[in-house]
Amino acid sequence: MWFLAAKISAIAVIVDGETQFLTASRQEVLQTLSQMELDKEAQTNLDLELRNAVEFKQVFALPSRLVPAEQLEALLAQQVSFAAAAVSIRADNQTIVSLANEEEARQVLEQFKSEYGQVEEGEKLLYLAFEQQVKIVPDKVSPDQICSPEKAYELIKTGTLNPEKYVVQEGDNLWLIARRNDTYVDEIKKANNLTSENLQPGQELIVVKTKPLLTVVAQVEGEKVEAIPYETEVVVDASAPATVRVREPGSDGEKKITYQATKKNGVIAEREITSEQIIKHPVTRVLVKGKQVVQVASRGSSGISKGVLDWPVYGPISQYYRSGHPAIDITGKTGTSLRAADSGYVVSAGWSGGYGKCIVIDHGNGYSTRYAHCNSLNVSVGQKVSRGQVIATLGSTGRSTGPHCHFEVMYNGSPINPLNALK
Repeated sequence: MWFLAAKISAIAVIVDGETQFLTASRQEVLQTLSQMELDKEAQTNLDLELRNAVEFKQVFALPSRLVPAEQLEALLAQQVSFAAAAVSIRADNQTIVSLANEEEARQVLEQFKSEYGQVEEGEKLLYLAFEQQVKIVPDKVSPDQICSPEKAYELIKTGTLNPEKYVVQEGDNLWLIARRNDTYVDEIKKANNLTSENLQPGQELIVVKTKPLLTVVAQVEGEKVEAIPYETEVVVDASAPATVRVREPGSDGEKKITYQATKKNGVIAEREITSEQIIKHPVTRVLVKGKQVVQVASRGSSGISKGVLDWPVYGPISQYYRSGHPAIDITGKTGTSLRAADSGYVVSAGWSGGYGKCIVIDHGNGYSTRYAHCNSLNVSVGQKVSRGQVIATLGSTGRSTGPHCHFEVMYNGSPINPLNALK
C-alpha cells in the first residue's frame, strides 16, 4: 500500500528577493541572525547591522524539505553578511579606502599630503592640494574592509596593502637593491619619497613597483646655484697625429637662479626659471685634433668608415656591446653631465619607452648616437649641438636597474660597437 506524505505549514526564507530555503520557524531564523550579529560584533568590536533584506513567506511543503534548526547558522552564513558604519575616502567619486571614523580619515589624508609638501633647502611652499577631488563620506562596509590608519596610509601611498620591504645593509646602494629585488631605482625612490641616493644601514625601503592612489600637487618657489656647462672648442692641427688631446680641460661655471616649480608626489612636473645671475663664467674646453682620423668598422656591408667620437661620460662599463644589447652602459652618479660625442643636430629628445628620457643626435656623416635613461634633458629637437656640449644628465629613467648612460652608435642606421668609435 502506498502512502502520500502530507504537506505541512512551513516558512520560506527570502534573501534579497530570492527564496533560499524552507524551515519550520520564522522566530528561529530571526534568533539565529541576531546571535550571528552579536558574535561578529564581539569579534570585530564594531557595531554591525545586517546588509541583506530578509523576508518570510508562509508556504506548504513536505517535511523532508525543511532545514533543521541546527543547520540554520551554517546556511545563513552563506547567504547574508553584516556591515559596519564607517567612512570612505573617495577620489573623483571612486572609493579608495575605508576607515572607522572621519577623524582617522582626515589624519591619513593630512599625513599623505604633508609628506609631499616638504620643501628643499631654499624653497618656499606656495600651494598644496590633491590633484583629484577628494571627499570623506559616511559608508556601510564589511568589517574586513575597514583599515587602520597605518594600513590606509600604506594603501594610498603604494596601491597595495602588502608592499615588499627591504632593510638596508652596510655597503648597499640603490642600484644594488634594485638589481636584487628585480625593480628600478626610480621606482624605489618614488615609493619611499627619496630626494637623494644616500642610505643608512637599518633603513627600511619599499621595493615593489608602486602606484599611489592619490596625487599631491605642490607649487614652490626657490633659489639655488646651478652649473653652467662649458663649451668645447676643437682646434685642428694638420701636423698632429690622428688623436684628440686636451689642451685646456675646461670647467663649468655657476649661476644663481630663482624659479617656480610644480611637483606631483614630490617629483618636479614643471619648472620655470624667473631670474638668473652668473656667479662664475665657464671656461671653454679646448681639444686639439689631428687632421687624419682613425678608421672605424661598421657592422654589416661596407666595412670601414672614418670617425672619432668623444666619450659622453667617463665611468665603469657595466654592460658591453653584444647580441641583444647594441650599446655600452656607462655607470655613474645621477646628475653627472652627459656630453655630445660629436657635433650634429638633435633628431629626438624626450621620453622613449624603455629608453626613458633619451636623446638621438645625427652627426651628418652617416653616424648618429643615442643617449638613454637620462635624468634630465638640456636640448630639444632641431637644436644644433657642438662636440662636448652638455646635452643631458645621467640618470635611471625607463627600464633601468641603476644610474647609467646607455650609449649607442649607429652608422647608416645600423648599430656598431661604440668602443670601436670612441677615443
